[in-house]
Amino acid sequence: MQYELFSDEDFQNESPFVGRTVCLIGVFRWTSKVLQQKLQELGAEIKQGLSRNLHYVVLGKDAPADTEERLWQLALHGFQPRVLSEQDLENIFNGQYSAYAVPEQIRKNLHLTYRHYLSLQFNYEGGSNPLYTKELYLPSDMQTDLYQRLGNQGIYASPQIDESTDVIVLSNASLCSLQNGQTDETLCYIEEQYNQSRAQSFRFRLTGENELLAWLRLRE
Repeated sequence: MQYELFSDEDFQNESPFVGRTVCLIGVFRWTSKVLQQKLQELGAEIKQGLSRNLHYVVLGKDAPADTEERLWQLALHGFQPRVLSEQDLENIFNGQYSAYAVPEQIRKNLHLTYRHYLSLQFNYEGGSNPLYTKELYLPSDMQTDLYQRLGNQGIYASPQIDESTDVIVLSNASLCSLQNGQTDETLCYIEEQYNQSRAQSFRFRLTGENELLAWLRLRE
């Protein structure tokens, strides 16, 4: 007779907090001591403060006003801990485990949004030629004559993203996709290049096709 060490049911019944890090923000119906004890009994490691090394963030009442912005700053670079409410905690304490599971290994998972574009827009106002000596990524769906036009301004353009890339240019089509909450081949490529890299921050500046062309027309 054969015995299985672990069955699918065992994994479904395992607490989602086993081997996971949890940050508590705000006020809860339980005292801090009782809540931390409950979480630790379910395998959680309690962390203080928001960081890239979190699996879960539990939000209670009266969370600091800047909590949403701090969570956005993590998401900006591809780090998105799962946010739980007090009701979610109650569900987990009552044994509802499977719906709240997250992978044990924390990985970057950047998903570009229009908010990224607004937050990381390149500023053309710095100096007479703020793009001078910068390296720009140009997607394949943009005008091929831009390479020469940018070169005339002392700017290097490339169809690939690498460690030397400074500014990512988004075509009008890609910007339209972002505004509609959609993605496309170019956006997927940008995300993949960053997610597969060792970088811990999305350091690139973003600009749109129309903004770049308008700036070039003023320079030429």
